[in-house]
Amino acid sequence: MNRDINTLINGYLDDELTEADHRELNDWIKADPEHAARFARAVMLHDRLQWEFSAAVAEIPTLEPLVAPKVARPRRPASHVGRRVAVGILAASLLVALSVFYWQSQRDDPTGGRTVARARFATVANLVDVQWEDGVILRRGERIGTQVIAIQSGAVRLQFDDGVEVTLQGPARYELVSPDTTRLTAGLLTATVPPGAEGFRVETPTAEIIDLGTAFGVQLDEDGTSHVSVFHGEVEVALPESGEKKLVREGEAVRVETGRSIASVAFDTGDFEKIWPISSGIERSTGAFRFVPPWPPQLRFVRSDDTIFVKPEGYVATLKEPIKVNISRPGSYSRNEDLTPAEIPLGESVRSIILHYFPEQPKPPPRADRITGTITFDGPVLGLTVLREELAASAQRFSLRRAGELQPRRQLEFREGPSGDVVTLSEDRHTVTLDLAAPHHSSDLVRIIVDASQRAEVAGN
Repeated sequence: MNRDINTLINGYLDDELTEADHRELNDWIKADPEHAARFARAVMLHDRLQWEFSAAVAEIPTLEPLVAPKVARPRRPASHVGRRVAVGILAASLLVALSVFYWQSQRDDPTGGRTVARARFATVANLVDVQWEDGVILRRGERIGTQVIAIQSGAVRLQFDDGVEVTLQGPARYELVSPDTTRLTAGLLTATVPPGAEGFRVETPTAEIIDLGTAFGVQLDEDGTSHVSVFHGEVEVALPESGEKKLVREGEAVRVETGRSIASVAFDTGDFEKIWPISSGIERSTGAFRFVPPWPPQLRFVRSDDTIFVKPEGYVATLKEPIKVNISRPGSYSRNEDLTPAEIPLGESVRSIILHYFPEQPKPPPRADRITGTITFDGPVLGLTVLREELAASAQRFSLRRAGELQPRRQLEFREGPSGDVVTLSEDRHTVTLDLAAPHHSSDLVRIIVDASQRAEVAGN
């Protein structure tokens, strides 16, 4: 290696590279397998040396009395040359063992060692009441790559760079092996895999779950039994040892026990309901809000006198064209003339959430009961669509099953008196409050567009 490459590698190890430097180093690594091997050895050696010297420093108080001089005299500062020689000797001895380990791992690695060490391919999108294990603590907005996540309790939502979202519920142990391969060895998770990211894989002690474009959940019993439920789309469940495979479709579930075949079981989502809101980017809600799963039934068949239903629409999406909203700024809105219409530009990464109130027994005016609730998202709200024309225009943009299909009178009604609706967007843009009335046969519908980009996760850190 020449001096420039040494500088780049050292800069990488010290986290001092610019984006251009990263690209240059990555190009050099990909140009030759020997380059990749040298880079990997440098990274492993760096990590090993850090560990060795940390251990040595811990021993200094014990060793110092054994080497203390009998006569006090001034000491010369330790020679930088001598220190480098010591590091070099240790590096040489460690490099032999590390090289053997590296080439063995190359032989056993089905990817051929193409994954660059310490590459980061996911973001910690949200953390809810997490108690960590193993001393590894992640922070919201942190970029992560290959590593093990172990939690005693709480929930962790991860957003992969290709749009895959995984939410863990503790106690759980989950390993990120590569951008498209992960391993669950304890606990429960849900995963949503958008179009274009098919092939995402979750391995368990008893099965492999290969996504075919879907939303699904995996739960592990203490004995290693895997329970797989498909919420939308389909997955392939495989047994690595026997080669047995089974296609599992929406509304189906299977169980895989150690040494057994894949068995179909009743579809039951009860174990996953606790983390549905978290996996949909919802931090908390109060009042009349109630979460419903992001698949059938259609909202026009969901009615309640005392509940505002919360329903995610499909997957996180990148806008291919602008979308119109009626409310784009923080504030409280009770009149049409106060609305702040705007367009969310194309290219934004967003998720859509429907808020829906449809009473079973509409109250005749002027005595219309009111219903209220507050909901908070882990990303900032970019805008709200509350009027019929804009709701109709955006109905097909997000929904898997037209969750917000337009029906007569399905919008907010801003008017004076007890039959008027009020909606409030907080100053930090994370919280929406509804104060609603639904007289006659009308219902209230709101589409909330939330920023789902990674920059939003970092900003919220």
